Amino acid sequence: MTPETRVLVLSEDDDVGEPLATLLRRAGYTVLGADGRDGAGLLAPGGGPCDALILDRDLPSEQYTRILDLLAPFAGPASFPLLVLGGGPSPVVPAGWHEDAFASVARPPQPGEILATLLFLRRLVFYRRYRDLVHDLAQPVTTIHALSRSIARLRPEDETARQTIDRFAVEAERLMVLLETFQRNRGPATS
Repeated sequence: MTPETRVLVLSEDDDVGEPLATLLRRAGYTVLGADGRDGAGLLAPGGGPCDALILDRDLPSEQYTRILDLLAPFAGPASFPLLVLGGGPSPVVPAGWHEDAFASVARPPQPGEILATLLFLRRLVFYRRYRDLVHDLAQPVTTIHALSRSIARLRPEDETARQTIDRFAVEAERLMVLLETFQRNRGPATS
């Protein structure tokens, strides 16, 4: 974690928001605290996304809904860690919010649970780009590997061409092994 890691805590309950902000500051986070109305301003276009958001489910319904609407542009690949205090087993989050970028934690929050869940979500979001990259590379790598086998059957006119084809086949095989090894070794939490 870097000192610039900004966590926005949106809660109108001072008995929750203030101790939570203190806990996060002690853990090295930069904390922005606000109620539902002020928090909406921080999430509005131009306010810039935070690195993580802790959202109290006990905000008034219209404020909670407004915040979800403001978060909608960050759904999908742009989703950042979202912890919902008191959200239960199926927290209400923006439609399309990435599945590895949100979690519900108890209300009142338990310090260890908050810090561990926040760290876990931040890691998942960080590694999402690599998982997506591997997914995107799978088809081209498989195609290059298959093409290298076809090209290896060609009978080139000279030794230089043969060496180039052999080198291509070796590198294509190496690329395929790297991809297969990565996919085989990744844990279930990153699937």
